[in-house]
Amino acid sequence: MRRARSGLLLAALTVGLLAVPVAGQAAGGVDPGVPAYRHVFTIVLENENFDASWNGPDSPYLQSLRTKGTFADQYYGVSHVSADNYIAMTSGQPATPPFNTDCLNYAACETFEKAWPDGGRSIADQVEDTGLTWKAYMESMATPCQHPDMTAANDPYQTGYATRHDPFVYYPPIVENAARCASHVVPYTDFATDLLSEATTPNYVFITPDTCHDGHDAPCTAPASEAGEPGGLVSADAFLRSEVPKILGSPAWKTSRSLLVITFDENGFTDVAGCCAPPAFGGRIGLLALDSAHQVEPGRVIHTTYNHWSYLRTVEDTLGIGEHLNVAGTPAVQPMTDLFVQARKTK
Repeated sequence: MRRARSGLLLAALTVGLLAVPVAGQAAGGVDPGVPAYRHVFTIVLENENFDASWNGPDSPYLQSLRTKGTFADQYYGVSHVSADNYIAMTSGQPATPPFNTDCLNYAACETFEKAWPDGGRSIADQVEDTGLTWKAYMESMATPCQHPDMTAANDPYQTGYATRHDPFVYYPPIVENAARCASHVVPYTDFATDLLSEATTPNYVFITPDTCHDGHDAPCTAPASEAGEPGGLVSADAFLRSEVPKILGSPAWKTSRSLLVITFDENGFTDVAGCCAPPAFGGRIGLLALDSAHQVEPGRVIHTTYNHWSYLRTVEDTLGIGEHLNVAGTPAVQPMTDLFVQARKTK
């Protein structure tokens, strides 16, 4: 998030979102319009306006990928604070007061999660309970499961690896189990090795580039190896150009049903639009899906309104998870069925 925010706006968003009833867990079953996948990869970029991302001059590679997949052009963030959006994508929770601060006080956010009705249950728990595997790969993370100390007054990890862009270290079932966290929330440098075989590629992969390569910082100041890079969409596009082909050329992609999702956490602060009750105000960002199972039509554009809770509901369904977390389990949130050929053939 860019920190020059309107306190009044954030207060209004918090009140609106906290007024939404949250189910905790809803066993709604898997939507038959969502195909099953063996591997789901997600890459999340940062804070860019819709037109600049998908039509501007600084992201030619990202835009070229639209010819290979289906583009949801009415896809929205749910908040104008980074941490809220990452939490929504991975646990379906609404925006909440501690996360509205981008968790500058790490302990306050982790403690809040522990007090949440489901104790901070996330897609990671769902994946493991289904007998599948997951990892979160964090670029510029120095050590596995890196996060601030519970006694730290302020989160020191603001550039390069940013804690607020790593939702998994806020969930107590993960972060309070040191061995589990260290083996699942890992530096991005581990990804290349894991991609070498289908067997070592997790079923659910969540990738967060660092604040230089996700488009957040411009120009880049950290890590030191990236200082002086232009940042913004230019560096984000360069990251995608380097890394996406590795996924598309991997054994997992070539030998099993795989899905790749690329989106942003939120729009630039000039766009506070939302969609899809309950209230959401993260701006229009867009989402692109590519797959190896021919269930995503290359070059297609869909115009249905969706947001990060829709993403989570869809990912749950793709992995055969019939439980839908928090807002993702409410009637207001539907899976993104029209991303897929399978759904259109049944209509």
